[in-house]
Amino acid sequence: MTQTSDWPRAELLSIGSELLAGETVDTNAAFLGAALARLGIPLLGARTLPDDRAAIASAFADARARSDLVVATGGLGPTHDDLTREGLADALGEELQSDPALEEQLRERFAASGFGSMQESNLRQALRAPSAQALANPIGSAPGWWVDRDGVVVVLMPGVPAEMRRMWEEQVVPRLGARFVLRPVHVRTVKTFGIGESAIVDKVGDLLTDPGDGVEAGIYAHDDGVHLRFSTRGEAAALDAPVSRALALLDEHVYGTDDDDLASLALAALGHAGVGSVASRETGTHGVLLAILAGTAPAPGSATYVGGLLDGGDAATPSADAVIHLALLPIDAHGRSRGRISVSGRISLPQVEVRVHGAGDQRQRRAAYAALDQVRRWCP
Repeated sequence: MTQTSDWPRAELLSIGSELLAGETVDTNAAFLGAALARLGIPLLGARTLPDDRAAIASAFADARARSDLVVATGGLGPTHDDLTREGLADALGEELQSDPALEEQLRERFAASGFGSMQESNLRQALRAPSAQALANPIGSAPGWWVDRDGVVVVLMPGVPAEMRRMWEEQVVPRLGARFVLRPVHVRTVKTFGIGESAIVDKVGDLLTDPGDGVEAGIYAHDDGVHLRFSTRGEAAALDAPVSRALALLDEHVYGTDDDDLASLALAALGHAGVGSVASRETGTHGVLLAILAGTAPAPGSATYVGGLLDGGDAATPSADAVIHLALLPIDAHGRSRGRISVSGRISLPQVEVRVHGAGDQRQRRAAYAALDQVRRWCP
């Protein structure tokens, strides 16, 4: 096995002119960045490329010169502008050849689909460079590639997210485990709400700059609060001390750790207070609170969310033991916005106003999380 560092270094290439034009959001890059991090593979960089053969070939050549692993998505379709195969072949100095086995699989797939005969253009997906191994795609027509040459691995996967994710989990991850010595990263997160990044930095002191031997720390602002992230490539127990210290220093500002989320905690608090069912009534948020609560899996002992009413009016709120009221107030003359929050029903929680930062959709999401945080704090 050839490796140029203690662990493989990776680069990510997202290929498709529609990505550069803003017509398609590149969710694949976010997924793969997180997936590589979990495997302990540092991502040196990510590039978005047009459907241009020369640009693709140059990007592959540059990435292979710097990294141990290059992962690319997109450009494996049957049309004239799907040029990822050609670009990589050029970078490798190889000629594409038709693979009879891949061609037969394509013909069988189309015959079984009931969509009629296969177009000849689809045979482009049966082309393969001599050094490439085909990666099976059980839910699509475009096979991927695994190329291990000159001490560098290049992986090609489809741009369709569902196809890419299944190929990644079933085809790529096992090969990476066999090819490289992986050192998965252990991660712990401490989650806060109602306190800003600078205030957290003041409270935790040197915890962010000196979290412990072999431990890295970071601070990140999200719509559901500010998170402190601790990670290590060593033993997971090394994270216990910095997490405990963060919990003690931040105290009442902490609402949870790791997989905890405000919606689940709010519903659990309502359930503990004797509320069996809860509804929502919101104004000025475009239904963000409803969407968050509706997407939260019910847990034993928690209140059950039964639905909500948007933008006030005279319509009846769904029948429930309690109703969460949220109104996002207009921005005032000083550029400030506030959310007005209360709970009525079996338990009655007083109305409060909280400052809501951000703009547009972000302001609406933060107002919804502020409401959930207030419910979590209020409930006995």
